[in-house]
Amino acid sequence: MDNDITRSKVFYTDIKQVLKPDCLDVLVNKFYKLPQDYVPRDLEPVNSDYSDGNHLLRHEARLALEIMGKGALEEGISIKACSAFRSYDYQEEVYLRKKTDMVSLEEYQIERDRVSARPGHSEHQTGLAVDINETEQTFEDTPAGRWLAGNSYRYGYILRYPKGKEHITGYDYEPWHYRYVGNELAHKVYNSGLTYDEYYEIYLQ
Repeated sequence: MDNDITRSKVFYTDIKQVLKPDCLDVLVNKFYKLPQDYVPRDLEPVNSDYSDGNHLLRHEARLALEIMGKGALEEGISIKACSAFRSYDYQEEVYLRKKTDMVSLEEYQIERDRVSARPGHSEHQTGLAVDINETEQTFEDTPAGRWLAGNSYRYGYILRYPKGKEHITGYDYEPWHYRYVGNELAHKVYNSGLTYDEYYEIYLQ
């Protein structure tokens, strides 16, 4: 059942500053914003065997991703990071990259907010979120997409923006976007059937 409190909120209203951005269970969404100057202190490059470029994650998330990558390879599945840490300024660039003078910022936000986070509101800034292999919804039907959906929680990662929960997360379904929260919490979130937004509001705040 959807959390009525989460569902009734209007996105990007009553925004709260994240007070402990280094916590593994930190919630960053359309109601919780990271400081503009926040950069994790333990960012490390993901091993090239599990990355398609120079992508950074926090130490614990990096280790878990590489262990997960090894586990997937043992079953003939290749998973590679295609996006990981993003600074506030880079996220601003990502968010505004399709903006033209033909539309106002308000009009642009209506469409863009479904697929991209405003700066300060992106999980990628935490260094705990990773996009894997590709950023198309058809990824769910690939061997890697199916493997991740069923196994990522065993390695401390959760699918952050599930199908059918768009009214809660505020984002279109993203079968490629995974968030590290640690093994114990990942198991709890996975078994609950809740989005992380709902789980946090009910059990962690």
